[in-house]
Amino acid sequence: MNTEPPATSDDAPHPVVETHPAGEVVPAHSSWWYRIGGGSLTVSMIIHAIVILIAILIVRTVTTVPPETVDFLPGGGGGGKGSAAKIAEKRRAVSMNVPKTRTVSSATNSAVSLPDLQTSMSDFSNLTSTAAMGGGIGGGSGGLSGSGSGGMMGNGRGTGMGPGIGRGFVGLPLFGTKIDARRMAVVLDMSGSMYPYLPIVIKEVDKVAPGSMVILHYGCGLSDAEVRKPALEFTTDKEFDKDRIVTSLLESATAAMSKSEREALLALVKKRPKTFYVPSTNVGTTWVALTDSKLKDVDAIYWFADFADGLTKDRLEEVGQKLRSRKQKLYIHPSNPKWLEGGDPLAINVAKVENEIVKPTGGKVLKVEIKKDIPVKDDANPKPKSAS
Repeated sequence: MNTEPPATSDDAPHPVVETHPAGEVVPAHSSWWYRIGGGSLTVSMIIHAIVILIAILIVRTVTTVPPETVDFLPGGGGGGKGSAAKIAEKRRAVSMNVPKTRTVSSATNSAVSLPDLQTSMSDFSNLTSTAAMGGGIGGGSGGLSGSGSGGMMGNGRGTGMGPGIGRGFVGLPLFGTKIDARRMAVVLDMSGSMYPYLPIVIKEVDKVAPGSMVILHYGCGLSDAEVRKPALEFTTDKEFDKDRIVTSLLESATAAMSKSEREALLALVKKRPKTFYVPSTNVGTTWVALTDSKLKDVDAIYWFADFADGLTKDRLEEVGQKLRSRKQKLYIHPSNPKWLEGGDPLAINVAKVENEIVKPTGGKVLKVEIKKDIPVKDDANPKPKSAS
C-alpha cells in the first residue's frame, strides 16, 4: 500500500495567511472592521447607549410642579368681582378653621351662655392669610361682612353681637371678697334671726352675679335628719305658701323687721327668678340645699347663715366629699360676729365647717360683718329704706 501523500499540483489554490510582526496570525477572510479593533468599540458603544437610555428615562420621570393659581376673595364692599363658587369655597374653609369654643352657663336651664375665655384665645393664624386677600373677612364683634378698597388688603368691620355676662357669672367681688368661680349658687338661712340681713344679701348677689340660683332653707344644720322628698322646689309653686319658711316669716314676732318689711322680703323671694327652697321642717337638712342635682354645674356655693344649728361629722364629710367630686368651692359667710370670739358655740361650728368642707374645696370664710341698719334702696321708691 502506498503511504506517501498524493502529489500536489502547483496550480492548486493555497490559503493566504498573513503574518503580523507580533506573530499574530489573522485569517485572510477577516474584515477590515475587526482588523482595526471594531469589536471592542461596538461593545463600548452599546454600553454607553444603555447608560444614556437609562438617564433619559430617569429625567422624564421628574415632573415639574405647575405654578399655583391665586384666587382672590373679593370683599363685601371693595374687592374684585371673582367667582361666586370660589367665594363660597373660601368662606367654608375659613369657617372650618375657626376655633371651637366650648360654652358655659349659669345653671342647668339658663337661656344665656358665656364662651370659655381660655378657649376663645386660641390661635387665629389660619384666618390671617385669608383675611389678607381682600376686604372679604371682617373683624370686629362676630360679623363676616367687610369693606375693601379693591387691592390686596381690606378693612373688615363686623356687625355681630359680642359675648356678654351670662346668668350666674361672677363679675365683681362679693362683699369685697373675690369669688374664684364663673358660676355661683347661693344658700340662705331663712330662720328668724336672719331676716334683716337677707334683702341686703340678695341685692348684693344680684349685683355681683346676676341671675344666680338662690336656695332657701329654714336653719343651717348639717345632721343625720332625713326629709321625705330631698329635692329643691321653686318658690313660685303654690306649695311654698304652706312651707315653714313662709309661715314663720309671716308669723314672726321679731322686732328687727316690721310686718310690712317681712311681707316685702317674702314677695322678693317669690318673684325672683331661679329661686328655690328645701321642703323640710327640720333645721338639719341644709345638706339638701348644698348637694342637690340642680347645683351640679356651678363652680362655687356661697352659704350665708348664723351657723347656730347642730352639725354631725358624718354629714360634714359627706357634703365635703360631694363638693370635691364636683370640683365646687364652698364660701361661707357667718352673719353673727360672735363667731370670731374664741370658745363661742358659733365659732366652734364655723371652724368645723371650715376644716371639713371650706378648706378642702378651696373656698374661703368671708369675715365681713353686715350691719342690720344698712339702708336698702327700694326700686319703686328712690328714698333709702332701713332694713332694721
